[in-house]
Amino acid sequence: MTALYRYLMASVLLSQRYLPPTLIFLAAMAVGTTSDNGPLQSSYAFCVLAMLVCTTWLTVSLVNHEDPTQHKITLVMIGSSLRVLVITVTVVLTWCVPLLVVGIVYPIVTGKHVFTAGDLVVGSAAQLAAAMIGIAIGLLCSRLVIPRIGIAMLTAAAAILAVLLLRWISPIRPLMTLLSDGRTPGGTAVPLTLLTALAAAILIAALFATKALADRRE
Repeated sequence: MTALYRYLMASVLLSQRYLPPTLIFLAAMAVGTTSDNGPLQSSYAFCVLAMLVCTTWLTVSLVNHEDPTQHKITLVMIGSSLRVLVITVTVVLTWCVPLLVVGIVYPIVTGKHVFTAGDLVVGSAAQLAAAMIGIAIGLLCSRLVIPRIGIAMLTAAAAILAVLLLRWISPIRPLMTLLSDGRTPGGTAVPLTLLTALAAAILIAALFATKALADRRE
């Protein structure tokens, strides 16, 4: 599994598939949080949106980087489609770490905010939850589930809009509302923990759903 992790990470770096979503994330930070002087948690609400879009794009790009023949060879070598998906998710989460750091630090450096360590923890947890939801959407909109790229892109866009607009469909809308309510980090801790746990559960469900659908297509 370590060899597969190194292979996928090298593929991301050499193919430069990380560039478009990463540049989108950085551009969103520049547009949405530069010179902001409001509550820091409200800035982090915008970072949640940027992380959601970035991780969805990055996940689809990583899962689709192998052609079907190469993917079958990888499955044979690893011996389990679930292991391949788990390592793929791990690679995306690894790439999200520097983005998360940027999302935490950039609003502080470029804006005027009074903040505490609790605010940084809240921002980190919120962006991690957004990353997990983005990965879940990316898995279900990848070639493993939706072979036609045009339909997959439209489905991913519709899914992102749905999780942003519909409160009951995912933790994203409640998460952004929570960050914009002006609560203290202590008042945010419990609901944020529950929403992050829900995001992790959704990612696990999407992982197994993708495996089941991909195995059926094979």
